Amino acid sequence: MELSDWYICTSVNGAAFTTESHAVRRADVRPQDEGRPRPRGAARREALLEAVLRIVAEVGADAVTHRRVAEEAGLPLASTTYWFDSKEHILTAALELAAERDTARLVDYAAAVTRRLASADAALEATVAAICEPLDDGRQARRGSLLATYALLLEAARRPALREIAVRWTEAYLLTLEQLLELGGSRCPREDAELLLAAADGLLIEQLSTGATIDLRPRLRRLVKLLVKTPCAH
Repeated sequence: MELSDWYICTSVNGAAFTTESHAVRRADVRPQDEGRPRPRGAARREALLEAVLRIVAEVGADAVTHRRVAEEAGLPLASTTYWFDSKEHILTAALELAAERDTARLVDYAAAVTRRLASADAALEATVAAICEPLDDGRQARRGSLLATYALLLEAARRPALREIAVRWTEAYLLTLEQLLELGGSRCPREDAELLLAAADGLLIEQLSTGATIDLRPRLRRLVKLLVKTPCAH
């Protein structure tokens, strides 16, 4: 199954990761500037969720409360209690927003890049770019979005409501990488996609924990070439 087909199948009215109880990454989002009109409706809900992602990036998920989210977003406390009935609801909706944005990016990327691939080498380069493209944002924006993402993904280990979103987000990456690796000559593209994504996650977490800012592309290119040359494990 291609990513675009999977994305449609896992969407409800065009919004991926949305559940009946929760309407629905990586961006540099800031609190509302003083003097600006306050967002309303769906825009207000999104402003609250962007505030959640900033809080999680700065101090962790434990610091998320209705009051703190409202203060960070520059909105009344009543707006958070209107949209979210619990802390778990807030965290779930924030992860949904991050997942939806990144999955939409992957769908667009896969559709555009596969139309213009001219060789197996180009497909392997596109595989690396699928992972690294979001890292091209400004350094601070990149660090904040990655911190929020990994913090919420780790929360999924303790919060079942987040787990399904984490699994589906991971699947979106695996489908994209699998498709590109197959075009690049991989004999076991699914397995190679899993290994590549795990390695990329490990390298990114290492960078976050040490403060390093090394370009991951050379390492990932090397790994991709090794994976394609190596026989399948089964």
